[in-house]
Amino acid sequence: MITFLTIALFTTASAATVADAETSRVAYSNCLVEYTTVNLDEKTSTSAFKKAAKTACADERNNMIAAIKKDEISYNSSESEATKFATEEADNVLFAYTDGYAGYASSSTRPVKEE
Repeated sequence: MITFLTIALFTTASAATVADAETSRVAYSNCLVEYTTVNLDEKTSTSAFKKAAKTACADERNNMIAAIKKDEISYNSSESEATKFATEEADNVLFAYTDGYAGYASSSTRPVKEE
């Protein structure tokens, strides 16, 4: 019985951290949608956008990294491994927008927020 409760507690805690990581990823992504849309409307060049986007949505990015890092540590990753993985994940979200910017600009389309 105690083992079952312990497993249930850890499963609930793990599910909560994964949800936190996903929620923070969506928040960062949606912030980048807004940032990208503003820059597309202002006709910012691709190179200027790529340079400036690195510092956009800093709070959301930091929250995402912190949530993923917390999740990874809960799975027994070391601090450095968790930090590296979380930063790579945030970089991947950013890359989706910096890589797609020229395509949006040339096709007059806009990225869409996640729900």
